[in-house]
Amino acid sequence: MDCREQVSSVSHEEAAPLTNKACSGAIVAKILAGTWRQLSPTLGLSREALEPVLPLLITSGAGALAWRRLRCSGLPSRGAFHALRETYIRYALDAIAHERQVADAFRLLRSARVEPILLKGWAIGRVYPESGLRPSGDIDLLVEPAQRTRAESAIDAQPWRFQLDFQHGSVSRFVGLKFDELRDRSELMYLDGTSVRVLGPEDHLRVLCLHLLTHGAWRPLWLCDVAAALEAHPANFDWDRCLGKTKRHANWVLCTIALANLLLGAEIRDTPAREKARSLPNWFVLSVLRQWGRVPAQLPSFADEVRKNTIMATMRSVVQRWPNPIQATIDGNGRFDSTPRLPLQLKNCAVRTAKLAFSYGHATRETDRQGSHGAETRGSTQCPE
Repeated sequence: MDCREQVSSVSHEEAAPLTNKACSGAIVAKILAGTWRQLSPTLGLSREALEPVLPLLITSGAGALAWRRLRCSGLPSRGAFHALRETYIRYALDAIAHERQVADAFRLLRSARVEPILLKGWAIGRVYPESGLRPSGDIDLLVEPAQRTRAESAIDAQPWRFQLDFQHGSVSRFVGLKFDELRDRSELMYLDGTSVRVLGPEDHLRVLCLHLLTHGAWRPLWLCDVAAALEAHPANFDWDRCLGKTKRHANWVLCTIALANLLLGAEIRDTPAREKARSLPNWFVLSVLRQWGRVPAQLPSFADEVRKNTIMATMRSVVQRWPNPIQATIDGNGRFDSTPRLPLQLKNCAVRTAKLAFSYGHATRETDRQGSHGAETRGSTQCPE
C-alpha cells in the first residue's frame, strides 16, 4: 500500500484497532492534524481506534495538543483520556513558570552584556492558540561565540538554576549563517515585561525543520511546530532566505514541509513545497509513521556505555542504536530521494562504531593510568619497616 493510502485508510469511524506501528503512527497523525489552529477539523475516529495510541501521544509530548482536539469529542474522560487531560493541565501550569524563566534569563544575560536569541520553546509556542500546548523544557538560546563564557558565568552565579542550552554549534552546522546575520534578521517580542529576541520567521522555520530531521523525526510534536510556523509565516516571507544557498539543505527543508502537509494537513499552497509533496519517497514517510507508532526507547548514552568499560556494553550500544533512515541521511549528508537507505545506515553505524572503539580504548587507558597512579601514591605513603 502506498504511504498516502495508508495515512488516509484510518480516517473513517469504522476503522478497527490497529497494532501495526506504521498504522498506529498514522492514527497519531490524524489526531494531531490541524491542532495548532484556532479551530481543528472534526475527528472521525472511534474510541476503540484512539485508545491504543493515547500513551504514544503522552510520551512524545503531544498529549496537550491531543486533549485540546479530543475534549469536545464526547468521549468519556477516563483511563488514557484522563491522562491526556492531566497532561494538558500540567503543561499549562508549567508554561506560566517557563515564560517567567525565559524573561528572567533575558534580563539576566543582558545585565551581563549578552544579547541572546531564543530558539524553539516559547518562540514557537507563542504561535499556538493556547499557552502550554507543548511541553516546557530547556531554554534554547543562541549567543555570540565570543560571549559564550560570559553568558555561562552569569547563569552559574545565580542561586537558582536555569535550564539553559546554548546551541550555536548545532544550529550553525546547517543554517550556515554567522551569529551577526541571525541577529540582524531576528525579531523582538514582548514577554512578562521584557523584550525577547527570537529568530526571524525564515530562519526559525529552517531551524525547526532541520532539528526534526537531525533527531530522526521521532517526536510528532516537532512536525506540529513546523506546521504552526509554516501557517503563521508573514506575507513578505522570503523563501530563498528560508531554503538557503545549499541545494541539499533546501531539499531537507522542503521535504519536511511536504511531510507536514501529507501527515498533518499543513497548508502549502503558496510555498515551494507543493511539487515536493507529490514526490516524497515512501521510505521517508513510513519511517516517520513507524517512529510515531512506538514508545521511544530510553537507552543509555554512548558515554554511559563506554564508562561501563566492557566491550559487550559498547557493542550493545551500537546494535541498539541502529540509525533510522532519516538520521542516517542527515549524518551522511544525503538527499531525501528514492535510493536505498541501507548504505547510509551501514556507513553511519561504522562511523559510530569507530568512535566508540576509540572512546573505549581511551577510557580503558585512563582507568589503567588512574589505577597505576593510585597504587604509586599508596606505596609512597607507607611507613618504612
